[in-house]
Amino acid sequence: MQPQRTAYTLQGDSRSLQIEGAAFERAAELLRRSPEFTVLATLKQEPANSGTILSFSHGYNRYLEVQSSGRRDEVRLHYVAAGGSAPRVETFPFRLADGAWHRLALAVSGAQATLLVDCHPLYRRLIPPPDRNFTQPQLTLWVGQRNSKHSLFKGTLQEVRLVSGPHGYLAQCPGLDSECPTCGQFALLQATVQELTTHIHDLSLKLVGTEARLARLEQCDCQKSCYSNGTVHADGATWQRDCNRCSCVHGEITCRPVECDRAECKNPVLHPGECCPTCLRQCLLKGTLYEHGERFAPKECAECVCHDGNMQCTRVDPELACPPLPCDAPDQFTVPGECCKFCPGVDYCSMGHSCDENATCMNLNTKYTCKCNQGFQGDGLTCQDVDECQEAGGLDGHHCHSNTRCVNVVGSYVCQCLEGYTRRDKFNCVEVDECVGASHGCHADAECTNTPGSYTCRCRDGFRGDGYSCTPVCTGGCLNGGACVSPEQCACARGFTGTRCERDVDECRPHAAHATHVAHPAHAAHPVCAPHALCVNTPGSYYCVCAHGYRRHPLTDECEDVDECVEGFHTCHPSARCVNTDGGFRCQCDSEHCELSCWWQGRAVTDGESWSEAGGCRVCACAAGVATCARATCLCDTHNYTTPVSSTESPAPTAIAPAACCPHCEPRFHCRHQEMHHVTFRSGERWLYQCQICECLVSTHHQ
Repeated sequence: MQPQRTAYTLQGDSRSLQIEGAAFERAAELLRRSPEFTVLATLKQEPANSGTILSFSHGYNRYLEVQSSGRRDEVRLHYVAAGGSAPRVETFPFRLADGAWHRLALAVSGAQATLLVDCHPLYRRLIPPPDRNFTQPQLTLWVGQRNSKHSLFKGTLQEVRLVSGPHGYLAQCPGLDSECPTCGQFALLQATVQELTTHIHDLSLKLVGTEARLARLEQCDCQKSCYSNGTVHADGATWQRDCNRCSCVHGEITCRPVECDRAECKNPVLHPGECCPTCLRQCLLKGTLYEHGERFAPKECAECVCHDGNMQCTRVDPELACPPLPCDAPDQFTVPGECCKFCPGVDYCSMGHSCDENATCMNLNTKYTCKCNQGFQGDGLTCQDVDECQEAGGLDGHHCHSNTRCVNVVGSYVCQCLEGYTRRDKFNCVEVDECVGASHGCHADAECTNTPGSYTCRCRDGFRGDGYSCTPVCTGGCLNGGACVSPEQCACARGFTGTRCERDVDECRPHAAHATHVAHPAHAAHPVCAPHALCVNTPGSYYCVCAHGYRRHPLTDECEDVDECVEGFHTCHPSARCVNTDGGFRCQCDSEHCELSCWWQGRAVTDGESWSEAGGCRVCACAAGVATCARATCLCDTHNYTTPVSSTESPAPTAIAPAACCPHCEPRFHCRHQEMHHVTFRSGERWLYQCQICECLVSTHHQ
């Protein structure tokens, strides 16, 4: 407690400590301007109370809240992450609700949250940066409660402050060192660098666009004309020169030959002064038409030629027109219709032929002939490929079996095996049993069944899937993050056990300190808590808190003794001398005028006297100047509440506490869900809300 500062005791369920108007706007503006802020408070909270210290909320929903839970001995930061909508929670194990004065500082700097208690840094966590919009409709600011009815703080609050900017905890603890830079300052520096990078990128894009436009401007010249044979032609003009078509493009002349229509005759003629050949007249002789320039022999040793509609015939002199023969005159022979004689056995194909490349040249008595090869068809001078796959069987068809596919190739065809078959010969394929080898794609937990040309996969009993991917089935599923690793067998996450991972492992029990029933082999048994620390079990885990009289060292995480005499936490009478002990203190008299009574909240309590606190929920006793208090516990079978004797504290007297001090089930009462008001819970039931486990106890929400 800070002297000369007003403190407020908060009790009861009917209060409304809401910050409104200009004060609310000033607080919201402070948080909007800076990514760093600190919530400071000096407080004394009643044991077993779960209450809010400071909260920005709208209805039941938290937007930014600092809460202390005496039921679970932890400090919580509730917040909405930037860019998100669902509330998140960061939990710091610490017993703040112990009926003693504490100085609390919870600092948020960018993506880092730091908790300090009594000017001692306890935790530093990385969290998603909280949202700092603070413009949601119906957003309200409360002190000592979340709203008018929920999470009411019970105890004494002094100087609750909201500090904007870095190192806000120095306002409460000026003797602490300050970090440089803070996480928030570093995040601001990162944001500045990112903004500069974005500006540079945008400027680079604009520069590229400007350079492109400048290049187009430089290429945009004035129109250039062309000069040819004393004539000036404008840019884009076309004209004909001789048998060429010319054009002017940007001052350059390009000429190409004139395109001519196709002449529909064998021997077109190009007349002088013309660019395109034309067809001359045909000749008609004995009912037969002959093209211009076409020659033929109407009889032996005579030759006729058609010339522009006139047939011109001349006699051929065999002595002059016929080539010399390689055989003797008696061996020479004549052929009807031919002017020249022939020799037997002449290889005409070797003298040159005009057969197609896919044809064979064959010698005759007086000439050669051409025949298309197998797989081709035509007159021998021109041969085209035959598509054997169009017809089955015969000389021109294919002979592939039904389990193959005919594929045409040049001059032939091939029979390809269908999928699921392998080749037996050139025309036939046989089925492949994919299930025998490793060629199938079935999952290891599936059965392979062979089918004609293929196969099917089916997951085995206890698995589900399409056969190519099978996963084990655990009826009801695996709870608490467990994984189904085989049929009806769950591999539990660390901290849980059971057939469906439904049971929490109490790591704090002696036999569980070196537990070996953790499902995942990568998880080792938890380490025992350090000396002078107590183990606190949580669902799926545990944590260690320092015992009474000790505090966590910020660097070593070990529990160090608290010197109550130096820090003023002792209860010795002013006439006695306080002597620090390991985990506690004792009072010693050095003169005859000394008293071994207890000095408790400004008054002397007689040695051996006992009294109650917090409405009878705690019982305190004075023993030789040392005042100790203990929380009442419930004996559910008798509904009596007695104070246990701790081995680390001086004994406190046994007393019956009021029933309201301990949570108990009352079937007549029920609780409503925080948002879905039509949903109710019986006393003793639990549910999950905003990442917190809620429990209905005597129609009051406890978290």
